[in-house]
Amino acid sequence: MLKKPTQQVLTALAHLEGNLSFETVRSWLEESLQDLYRNSVSTKDDVLSRWQQGGAQAVEQFLSTAKDAKEVIRKSR
Repeated sequence: MLKKPTQQVLTALAHLEGNLSFETVRSWLEESLQDLYRNSVSTKDDVLSRWQQGGAQAVEQFLSTAKDAKEVIRKSR
């Protein structure tokens, strides 16, 4: 999966929160996440299903990290 974000990465993500362009990207990632989950359960090919599950996990981890960035920074102070 994704590497643990550095303080610098968390700060950058926290600054992006509320940015209209970033919110557009976040929305697209959330839609893509739902598509990956749907496709992973409906795909008969095991390899493709696992690939889609891995993609979904990475996207979900990114979205979660972005959402929690401010809180993680606050707790680390």
